[in-house]
Amino acid sequence: MPARLASLLLVVVACALGPRGRAQEPPAACAPVEASLPSMEGHRTLSGERGRRAIVLFYEDRDHVYDNDALKIELARYLVDNHLEGRVVTYGVANLADAGPVPEIFVRELIRPALERWGSDILLDWEGLMRRPPFSFATAAANVGVIDRSGCLVYRHTGVLDEAERRVFYRALRQTLR
Repeated sequence: MPARLASLLLVVVACALGPRGRAQEPPAACAPVEASLPSMEGHRTLSGERGRRAIVLFYEDRDHVYDNDALKIELARYLVDNHLEGRVVTYGVANLADAGPVPEIFVRELIRPALERWGSDILLDWEGLMRRPPFSFATAAANVGVIDRSGCLVYRHTGVLDEAERRVFYRALRQTLR
């Protein structure tokens, strides 16, 4: 009987650790997230997409804009190939909370090439809103987040997404579309 109990315990621990050897957080109850930010094309409120589309956020500061370029290119292709453009919207979010006393017009001109390159609106986080919960995006890094159609933040990652983490990202994104 003790050997059987030990075997059962090993199975439970192995399941809890998941395939990558780190504890998997159970899904938590979620309150819809909210952010209202100026953007390069006007003003955006994340709740404006609620019930309609999932949102993918790329929160970056200037030194990390290119960290996840491969994912951005891959995601754009994925959305087109799977006819998901109307069900998923992507936003870049410029981390400008530490920009200092730089005139907004100057900052907008620096960001405009990125807007033209990616073709999706770029939100301007002047006050560090996305650094605070529930987003808790890190500074001096590239961050990726997914918000489902009900407004819940269902995925968040800091840093470059390697192949294994991209699978987790796409799994979370597909889950939002069910």
